[in-house]
Amino acid sequence: MNKLSLSIVLSVFVLITNGQNVLQIEGKNVSLEEFKNIFYKNNNNVDITKEYLNEYMELFVNFKLKVREAEELGLDTNLSFINELEGYRKQLAKPYLKNNEFDSQMLDEAYSRMLIDLSASHILFSLNENDSKEDKDNIYNKALEIRQSIINGEISFSDAAVKNSDDNSALTNKGNLGYFTAFMMVYDFESAAYGLNSGEISMPVLTKYGYHLIKINDKREALGKVKVAHIMFNTGVGASKEKLNEASDKINRANELLANGEAFELVAEKFSEDRSTAVKGGVLPTFGVGKMVPKFEEVAFSLKNVGDISVPFATEFGYHIIKLLEKQPISEFDIIKADLKRMIAKDSRSELSQKSLIEKLRSSYKVRNNVNAFASFRKNAALKVANSEFKINNVNNSSLFTIENNIITVNEFAKYIVKNQSKVSDIDDLYVNFVDASLLSYEESNLETKYPQYKALLKEYREGILLFDLTNKNVWQKAVEDTIGLLSYFEDNQATYFFNNRLDASIYSCENKTIAKEVRKYIYKKKRGSLSNKQILEKINSNAALSLKIESGIFEKGDNEYIDTIDWRVGISSDIILEDGSLVIVDINKLLPARNKNIDEIRGKVISDYQNHLEKAWLTILKSKYSVVINLETLYSLIPN
Repeated sequence: MNKLSLSIVLSVFVLITNGQNVLQIEGKNVSLEEFKNIFYKNNNNVDITKEYLNEYMELFVNFKLKVREAEELGLDTNLSFINELEGYRKQLAKPYLKNNEFDSQMLDEAYSRMLIDLSASHILFSLNENDSKEDKDNIYNKALEIRQSIINGEISFSDAAVKNSDDNSALTNKGNLGYFTAFMMVYDFESAAYGLNSGEISMPVLTKYGYHLIKINDKREALGKVKVAHIMFNTGVGASKEKLNEASDKINRANELLANGEAFELVAEKFSEDRSTAVKGGVLPTFGVGKMVPKFEEVAFSLKNVGDISVPFATEFGYHIIKLLEKQPISEFDIIKADLKRMIAKDSRSELSQKSLIEKLRSSYKVRNNVNAFASFRKNAALKVANSEFKINNVNNSSLFTIENNIITVNEFAKYIVKNQSKVSDIDDLYVNFVDASLLSYEESNLETKYPQYKALLKEYREGILLFDLTNKNVWQKAVEDTIGLLSYFEDNQATYFFNNRLDASIYSCENKTIAKEVRKYIYKKKRGSLSNKQILEKINSNAALSLKIESGIFEKGDNEYIDTIDWRVGISSDIILEDGSLVIVDINKLLPARNKNIDEIRGKVISDYQNHLEKAWLTILKSKYSVVINLETLYSLIPN
């Protein structure tokens, strides 16, 4: 923007000199703080001058004028707008509805566990949701008895697992889970395991699967991850002796080829029976502990140096040879912090985070229960809730409990029951859940008061949605749909849509004189109609060399440096010799005189220009409709001293 146009724009604004409002549109103030939040977000590392601020303020005013118009038209009351903003509000609120101190502890705990690999065995005593308290107590006591028998030496842990575990895999692995690390087991199991010493047996540990006895077999510094390639010959589980011998012979022959200097990748590609990896030289995806069968994992992690190749070995799936491609230790905390957060969000840890937030809110806000109101309601509703048959028969707006001074009614609880009784059948549990949900809702309703940055961000989204909806209606979509207006605009401005003199040509870039001489012969044949440019290219580059490149098209002055150096007349140009000894030949097929463009040739460009035209006209109307006052003194306070 030039200074003259800027002075014209500023002349329509009234200069005010007091207060910390930087802008006023039709009596509605915009604070300096709001302006700064947006300005500094979009203007990092710039030289802030009066001229720069003036230009930015003009854009800001245009934005605010459109938002004001949207509000005047009531777009912020449309159901579609309300629903869209609510969706964004829920997303924006998530980072603020957290117990950050607890979440930080969970991050630290998860990372510290990732630094240690555990090897553990377990015995599972499964539970199901229909078990009574007596059933659960009996199972717990059974687990205690077996634990004591193991400690007394009456039975080994592995034999006890085979005999008693409800985990079917115990029949083959004797309860041994191999090595694992953080996030590989359910959180309750993981926490119990990491709290044990090597050789120690836990008390019964409750998870969603039942009770577990856990024994730690080994603890070691985490091995991280590895990337390997393998050569494999299949046997399958329970293979015959003949099949095993056949696979053993194949792996030994492959090993001999490697010993004689054959490349691992080629041997894998030619012979490995894992065809999904053979075509990639045997390369497997990167993996960590607990992701492969124990023997394969043991051999992979035992290789010390990149490039090391194992001796042949067997697993239940076949015979293998492994080559180490990469070793990846556990990354520094700051590097994987974001990944850890995502893993926690997907893990059962996220439920603990939510519970910790509820506990924090319970200590922050006063919750007063109306015991009599709940007892009266419970008496009539408990049985119906247990049978998932509860319905709202009448509206009861008496107070059930209060959060601070906010009253929560019996009727609100009734609505909550109707939505959730199919999932939770106990009315007391539903009440606790409802109080928790109400605390979260109350906290969410106070976010704008507690967190100015949240309030500012929500306002940005609100105004952004309004701006998009109204601009789409008045500018973007209108320019596409208003075909009469578009054509009229094109006709009024046709002089700006103009083709200069052009030519239809082919440019041949030849590697040397010999190639250029050959190309000239082919160009003459092309002119007689016996060859195409594609055929010329195939003939010259038949040996896969890139001796010739061809560029064909319509060119104006300035489009191509070679086009600009030759006389514009139909025919084949003289050789253009370049510094590296290569040559360029230009074949001009046709001269195209200057002319006006028709709308079909440039419809996209015309639509874009018409949109700009509509927006400028719209802004002119808005500036005449709404008064605009800029506090220049406050605005210029942003200029560094």
